[in-house]
Amino acid sequence: MVLEEHEVQKALEQARAAFPNLYNWEYINEENRDYLGFTLWGQFEMRDSEGKVPPLPRRFFVTLIKVDENWGANLTIGQPSYYWSSADVGDAQLLHSMKQCEKLDDAIVALKEELVSFCRTFSAI
Repeated sequence: MVLEEHEVQKALEQARAAFPNLYNWEYINEENRDYLGFTLWGQFEMRDSEGKVPPLPRRFFVTLIKVDENWGANLTIGQPSYYWSSADVGDAQLLHSMKQCEKLDDAIVALKEELVSFCRTFSAI
């Protein structure tokens, strides 16, 4: 689904507020062979204790997608999520919110719930 410009700006504001440590926010506001509709993503790059990027950088992306009337959210490594995401092309989908949400805020909450569950798996929290 393609959004109007004021809807795009609102979505950007919501995403930046929800994920303040992500940067390089970009979007595609069209349906094409790679994207199913409005797609918005932000990036986070792992750095060492000195703030340097390692030789093989690890870039994580939160991708928010509006398809038809529903929002979805993904966490990927390597590239933002798109129709052809595959570990064979240098990226992998790590988490996908299982809920299709009517509102962007709900999709963000659903992904954050998945992130918390995922992190608990690897910690004693």
